[in-house]
Amino acid sequence: MRRIALAVAAGVLAQAALLAAVSGMPHHHPSTGTLAFRVVAIGAVGGFVAAVAAGDAPYRTGVASGTITGIGFGVAFWWLLFYGDTVGVFHHVHYALATTPALVDLGAVAPELVGAAVALVVAAAFAAGGVLGGYAASRR
Repeated sequence: MRRIALAVAAGVLAQAALLAAVSGMPHHHPSTGTLAFRVVAIGAVGGFVAAVAAGDAPYRTGVASGTITGIGFGVAFWWLLFYGDTVGVFHHVHYALATTPALVDLGAVAPELVGAAVALVVAAAFAAGGVLGGYAASRR
């Protein structure tokens, strides 16, 4: 159990480091597709790191790593969206949210609902990336 917990922590730290690196990447406002690719890829790298470090249960550790990072990112995005200033990759997600016409129209009526939905989608994308990383590690 301890080894799996340490492996998940290693995957989460790998994802945090990649998120910090992506925050400073060029193109200040990437397209939504580019942003989605980056999120899933970061989830996959973290899932792979966690699965390789664990040795056993690669799917569980990969999914756990992606899910923990996704939930943390979603909560941080929610808080920054309504109470803080979005910076880095959070600003990229906020820009994608602010430039999607359907979400802008819905956001005028229920901004909390839109913020929660976007945070949930990003968390799910991290978890999906973790699944891919766990799968890649098990196939390795």
